[in-house]
Amino acid sequence: MKLDDFENELLESIENNEWKSKDEELAKRTKELQRYIKNQKKVALSIRISENDIYELKKRALENAIPYQNIIQMLIHQYNTNQIRLSI
Repeated sequence: MKLDDFENELLESIENNEWKSKDEELAKRTKELQRYIKNQKKVALSIRISENDIYELKKRALENAIPYQNIIQMLIHQYNTNQIRLSI
């Protein structure tokens, strides 16, 4: 099979390990945030969340092997540091 110049460059960059999986970056960032959260002083908070939302949150947390409380902490931290924004 004959490849054009672009395809050859792409193949060469892949063979040189110049590409990274987004899953690897996501896992790395999640671990960083978990370490940050673990080292922070905690304050107890009581909030009301719909049953459906907490069910979905726990389900997704289980799929990603992250405690759901950590996900809530990460979301709050990311919001407070302007890494995510709410769409209202």
